[in-house]
Amino acid sequence: MEWSNAKKFVIVLLVLLNVLLAGLNYNQNRENTMTATQERSIFEVLSRNGITMYTDLLTEHPPMSRLAVELPSYNKETLERLFFGSARTTVSTKGGETVYQGKQSSLTMSGARGVWETKAVKSGKGEMTKTEALREAQKFIDNTEHFFGSYGDAIIAEESDGFRVNFFGQYKREKVFANYFSFFVTADGIQNITFNYYPVRGYTGEKQDLSYADEALLAFMREWKKGEHAEEATIDRMELGYARMESNTAADGVASINLEPCYRIYLMDEEKPYLINAYTCQILNQ
Repeated sequence: MEWSNAKKFVIVLLVLLNVLLAGLNYNQNRENTMTATQERSIFEVLSRNGITMYTDLLTEHPPMSRLAVELPSYNKETLERLFFGSARTTVSTKGGETVYQGKQSSLTMSGARGVWETKAVKSGKGEMTKTEALREAQKFIDNTEHFFGSYGDAIIAEESDGFRVNFFGQYKREKVFANYFSFFVTADGIQNITFNYYPVRGYTGEKQDLSYADEALLAFMREWKKGEHAEEATIDRMELGYARMESNTAADGVASINLEPCYRIYLMDEEKPYLINAYTCQILNQ
C-alpha cells in the first residue's frame, strides 16, 4: 500500500514538473518572439521613411553563442584534385598569396580566401537558364562537400554575360556567411569561382540574447538615411547567420576565430548586403 502511494506521488510530481517546464519554455519562446504590434510598427516606420520590405520579417530570436572556426590547411594535391581535375600545377608565392597555375586555369589562395579562374570557358549565357546554371554550380558543391562541408540553398542572379550563383555555409541549420562559394557560370561552363572557407570547431562561450530584427532594421534605416542614396529603398531579403570574426587562441593552442551572429539585409538592385551585428546592432562593413 505504501509503495502504491509512493508511485502515485512520484507520477503526480513528474506531471507537475512537466507542466512547469512547459510553462517556462512557453514564456521563453514569447520573450524571444516579436509581437504583432512590433511587426506592424517596424513596417510603418520603414514605410514612412521610403523603405519597403518585400520579404518575411524574422520574428524569432533565440539566444546564440559565438561560433569558433580556424584557418584552413591545404596541400597541393588536394587543391589540384578539387580545382584542376588532379592535373599538375606549378606553384609561386608573392605578397602573401600562393598561385597554383595550370595549363588554362589558375587558383590564387590567400588565407581562407581563394579565386579560381579559367581561360577555357567563354563568356555569354546564350540560351542557358537559371536552373542549368544552378545545376552546374551544384555539381561542384556536391563533389567537394567532403572537404568544404555543407552549404544551403543557392542565390542566383542573372548578369549580361552569365549567371552568378552564391552558396553560404551551414552548421547545424544555421547559416555561416563567412563560408561561401560564388560561381560565375556561362553557357560554356564555370568561368570563375570565389570562395572563403573556415573549418568549424563548434560553438564557444555562453549563449547571448540577440537584438530583434526590428532593431536591426532601424539601425539599417539610420545608416541608409545618412548616405547619398535614392529616397526610396526595397529590402528583398533578410537573413541571420554567423559572420564577423574575432581572432583568439583556443585552449589546445590552435589559433581560432570567433564568428558572431549577424543580420544581412539585401536591397533590390544592390549587390552587397548591409551587415549588422546581432548582439550590438552595430553596422559593419558591407
